[in-house]
Amino acid sequence: MIERIDVVVPARDEEALLGACLESVLAAADALPGRIRTRIVVVLDDCTDGSVDVARSFGPRIRVVQTAFANVGRARAAGVEELLDSSVPRRGHWIASTDADSVVPRTWLREHRKAAESGALVALGRVLPRAADLDGEVLRAWHDLHLAPGRHVYGANLGVRADAYLLAGGFPPLASGEDEALVAAVEALDPGLLPVLGVVGEAPAPLVIDLGGAPVDTSGRTEGRTAGGFAGFLRRLVD
Repeated sequence: MIERIDVVVPARDEEALLGACLESVLAAADALPGRIRTRIVVVLDDCTDGSVDVARSFGPRIRVVQTAFANVGRARAAGVEELLDSSVPRRGHWIASTDADSVVPRTWLREHRKAAESGALVALGRVLPRAADLDGEVLRAWHDLHLAPGRHVYGANLGVRADAYLLAGGFPPLASGEDEALVAAVEALDPGLLPVLGVVGEAPAPLVIDLGGAPVDTSGRTEGRTAGGFAGFLRRLVD
């Protein structure tokens, strides 16, 4: 049974967008059943703008961690480290991730809870770039690729169970692609470790599942805070 669902939000110079992100995450947390405990940490990584003031304006409901990594993989991992403790069994602890330029739907954490209680170790959700940030041709090209068969991994809409996260080594210190690397590491776990995670039987639940529900709304900018990432993907569509 899932006892706690926590949220990690890495941010780098997101003063303009961070407030809307945190408001949406708090609304999603409030939509969970009262017995589910929730904590939210924003990791302000190498920020030079007013992001810290925005984050602190939310008071004690938002934990603020400041780092100088200039590395989203290390920032996301630092957020998870802040949330890991012995107050809840690892198997009952789910960690959801989004990005500071994103807005999650109110149902977001309910969908993550549903995925977690299905027995999955990782849940992958959809994102939707803001139409106002992209011209019609690029947006159509994104939809064509996004709806094509195949896996889509986005740190802006990803969840992982704490025990699986730790066994897989956590988010690696990558400037981009740390989300995909974590998912690959979970899938590559030694089969001998799976019973430790409760994955047993002839037809166990899938380790990685697609998250239902509405997509996370995210920035459609083509110049992001990292060299690659979602902005880099959109930039390649433009090019």
